[in-house]
Amino acid sequence: MAAVQCPLRYTTTFMERLNLLTTMLLQLNALLSAAVLIVSFSLLAYIALQNWQTSIARALCVLLAGVVIVLGGDVLLGQAEQDRTIHFLLRAQWLGIVIVPAGYIHLSDTLLSYSGLTNPRRRWLVLAGYLLSLVFFGLALSSDLLLRGGIARGPLAQFGAGPLFWLFSLYFAGTSLWGLWAVWQVRQIALTPTMRRRLTYLSATFLAPGLAVFPYLVIAGTYALLTDNIVLLLSALGNVGVAVMLIIMVYSIAFQGLLLPDRLIKQDFIRWGLYGPFIGVTIILFLRSTPVLARWLGLPAATLLIFGVMIMTVLMPIFVSKIKPYLDALVYRQDRAEIDYLRTLPRNTFTYADLRSLLENTLVVICGALRVDTGFVAAPDEANSYTVKTLVGARRSVKRFVAEHPLSEIMPQVSALPPSVPGDTPPIEAFLRYDGFCMMGLRGPEGDFLGALGVAYPTSGLTPESRRLIGVLAHQMELALATVHMQQRLFDTLRGMGPEMQSLQELNTRLEQATPASLETLESEVALLPEFPQFVKDALTHYWGGPKLSDSPLLKLRTVRRMLIDQGGSPTRALQAVLRQAIENLRPDEQLDPSAQEWLLYNILELRFLQGKRTRDIAERLAMSESDFYRKQRIAVEEVVRQLALMEESESS
Repeated sequence: MAAVQCPLRYTTTFMERLNLLTTMLLQLNALLSAAVLIVSFSLLAYIALQNWQTSIARALCVLLAGVVIVLGGDVLLGQAEQDRTIHFLLRAQWLGIVIVPAGYIHLSDTLLSYSGLTNPRRRWLVLAGYLLSLVFFGLALSSDLLLRGGIARGPLAQFGAGPLFWLFSLYFAGTSLWGLWAVWQVRQIALTPTMRRRLTYLSATFLAPGLAVFPYLVIAGTYALLTDNIVLLLSALGNVGVAVMLIIMVYSIAFQGLLLPDRLIKQDFIRWGLYGPFIGVTIILFLRSTPVLARWLGLPAATLLIFGVMIMTVLMPIFVSKIKPYLDALVYRQDRAEIDYLRTLPRNTFTYADLRSLLENTLVVICGALRVDTGFVAAPDEANSYTVKTLVGARRSVKRFVAEHPLSEIMPQVSALPPSVPGDTPPIEAFLRYDGFCMMGLRGPEGDFLGALGVAYPTSGLTPESRRLIGVLAHQMELALATVHMQQRLFDTLRGMGPEMQSLQELNTRLEQATPASLETLESEVALLPEFPQFVKDALTHYWGGPKLSDSPLLKLRTVRRMLIDQGGSPTRALQAVLRQAIENLRPDEQLDPSAQEWLLYNILELRFLQGKRTRDIAERLAMSESDFYRKQRIAVEEVVRQLALMEESESS
């Protein structure tokens, strides 16, 4: 850290007179400087690649770039021998020093704007900060107004303070404190405990870039306040502290502006930590220790380097793979069972905890932009009713609203609102204003009703700009809700695949034992194929006509071929008759309670496929939400699959 990790310059004569403590501190600082440089550069690469599309990330990259420039200069200065080179590097380092205050202004502005505290005049302040930093860099590079002379005190080398150095110090301190105030302001209006916790972390580490780059030794050298060993000890401690603070700072900001579940962000951060700083610092430690080991073992350093590289190349990936599951366990402790089940599924699969996190993050953005303090998302639950899935802001207001206006009464009104087209500004008719809240329906890709978004009615009203913003972010919620619903169907399908897997195993066994004479028989056993459930679903969906009915592989079923005579030789009508019979076989006894699950499944099959009624009409008739209808329909189709398999097995016996 340039603040206390200043450039090192020493002569052979002086090194001969250094005591053991000073030598150890010099080596320790050289090692820590390289390690912190690797960590800082890794953080810069991580945030730039992970979150570059957000203004917060770009502002943070400016700060990290300043740290990397200064620390990189420190590492180069430790190896420089010519006075001209040292002088140039000392002045060039100031490029990193001067951009840090400008980065503080930039980051503070983006944080305030992100939270809805917009002010167009701050943009001019950001521009002025960068211009002023550019002026200071020009002065540092080409004049003695900011820096002058050079003081060689012990093993350390640094400039003396010029007439304008104290003005720069005031500018540096002012921007740092203003940025800290901005972070605290954003924390005060945070709508969720999670965000307040992250902003607390950010507040505690916000000054890390300033601590890493400010040239304290210019001041220390001016007044000769500290001894060499004390400076070196402070430098070592400061390097460790700065590295930790930078990691926490980047981790806190990595969540800002990303509409991703926290799990995925933590996962990326862990992967970055293992494959970036950890491996880099380990390699630096090895390279630094090689000369010492060579002298101790009496072997050439080059030989040890060859064997060391070979060993580390093999062992480091193994070590990383062994330690990563334990780190994952810490990240996934709330969704451990689900995560174990999801490891082989695509990255875009969400757990319910992920859903709550994404909905909450999106609500925070909406409320911040509209300058309102309360928002919630309501959706159907497993009990065929409605519940609040997540909320931000004033929990009491949402509870009062739900208590006074039951969701079971409001949601049908919201579902009847005209749907909004993704990418377009929702019309004013797509919103329902209700007792201080405005509500908007959330729909799936097929138009099915998924739930509703509710936010406190903004004081400025639903302007076109606010409706456009709500429409864009509501679409993110719709995709998340639809993904979770599809995932749940996938889970149910996978858990119910036992019979199908058994059929597949039976088919594989019979194929292994098949003879040429028996292959023709095997080809006709459609019910044993793993695609059989999909064949049935397609045929039911196209019950009233279509290629998935007329060309269906189900036409090869024995029950269908037997039905040909009764249906005048028409394979299509024969398949329709078999499907109708399978559904009728599921008809419950008349004495059974009409509200029973069996009657519900039968009525769905009868109304949806045999009568061809619309989904919305059936859902209203059966007093259920559309999302619940689709879940029940999936179960009903599975029952038809089982029934057809039984009919086919009976036909073969």
